[in-house]
Amino acid sequence: MSISKQNKKVVFITGIVFAACLTGYSVLMYRLFYQQAVHCATREVYFSDIKAYLETILGLECDYDFPYPVYFWLGRFFLRFTNVAVAASLAASLLNSLGVAILFYYMLKSLQKHYDRTAYREYTGLFTVFLTFGMFFVSMLYLPGGILLPGITNRYLGVFTPNPYHNITYMATRPFAILAFFLFARILDYYEERTDLKEFFLFGVSLLLTTMTKPSYTLILVSTAGLVMLYRLFRGRWKNLKRSVYLGLAFVPTFIDMLYQFGGVFGESSKAGESGGIGIGIGSVWKLYTDNIPLAVVLALGFPLLVLLFHGKEIKQNTLYRFSWVQLIVSIMELFLLYENGRRFSDANFSWGYMHGIFFVFVTSLILLAEDTMEKRGKSRVLWMQWLLYGLHLACGIGYFIYIWGGNAFHEF
Repeated sequence: MSISKQNKKVVFITGIVFAACLTGYSVLMYRLFYQQAVHCATREVYFSDIKAYLETILGLECDYDFPYPVYFWLGRFFLRFTNVAVAASLAASLLNSLGVAILFYYMLKSLQKHYDRTAYREYTGLFTVFLTFGMFFVSMLYLPGGILLPGITNRYLGVFTPNPYHNITYMATRPFAILAFFLFARILDYYEERTDLKEFFLFGVSLLLTTMTKPSYTLILVSTAGLVMLYRLFRGRWKNLKRSVYLGLAFVPTFIDMLYQFGGVFGESSKAGESGGIGIGIGSVWKLYTDNIPLAVVLALGFPLLVLLFHGKEIKQNTLYRFSWVQLIVSIMELFLLYENGRRFSDANFSWGYMHGIFFVFVTSLILLAEDTMEKRGKSRVLWMQWLLYGLHLACGIGYFIYIWGGNAFHEF
């Protein structure tokens, strides 16, 4: 039975609740982005990365290169009707909220597959609303009262979060990143047997758009996709080469754009100049912000790690779940091994890909746990353990959001 056959009243209520939550969330995020824009000149409160973005929207010279224009195009469109602070905030909140709607669609679609087997079928939609919005508030784990664990010098920096509220280009890339993630995971299930040109095209467009908004997620998705496809080529003794080439064509526009972006960021005429480029080091940047990288990973990924402990078989059986974990491992390795040369060294820009990786492994872990709960699959105490840890991540995330929303600086948290 599909959700369209449910009681119309329940579907209507779900729609109203989702719309109300999305409106409230959008207002919250708009207010945060606006305050960051208004106070960026002094940086006494609402410390963020927004100043250079405002200068770029205005067409002014700034200290950074941004050869990924989608967010700035939208900001300039709104600038026709209002001031730059409002324009930048509207563009960021609109794109971020679009990401919420897309994630809601895919999470609902995932849970609908189990609709006939669930004991709580009439609440599937409302349950999905809760899960979706929770994903946009979860954060790293931390102790109350400013207490730091051994080797952890900052509750956010070095540990990182799936929701870095101070960086609006990360927030803006979400709708395209979410679309690309779910589309590619679905394509992995069939591309060796058949070719769906329509879905390949849609994936290629979503990947290009996320690259043109901020390339941080593209770096980990493309790297992961390349490793997975090469592994399957060798495993299949090159029998799937033709199908792999067809899928590979979807990446071509993104590769071309990334070559342009690389030249824009690290070329001779860029702000980085001759000192730019990418270097290789063992935890060189990560160690700037934490003396205990393994513990930092656990604090960032406590809930997904616990879910993995009880879902080892799903790694083999569930493509979406497996891909999210392989992608996370790739993102960890990129942050651990790569850095930008010159003055951008300490910016830890490869951490943005890692934060995307955290976000998506949270999503797939939450879907698995929701399926277990709806089908009453597994021991109740095991389910409660996982929900409790998720609740801790959510509580910490709400606390972190309130901290940032109140005007405090992310690098002091």
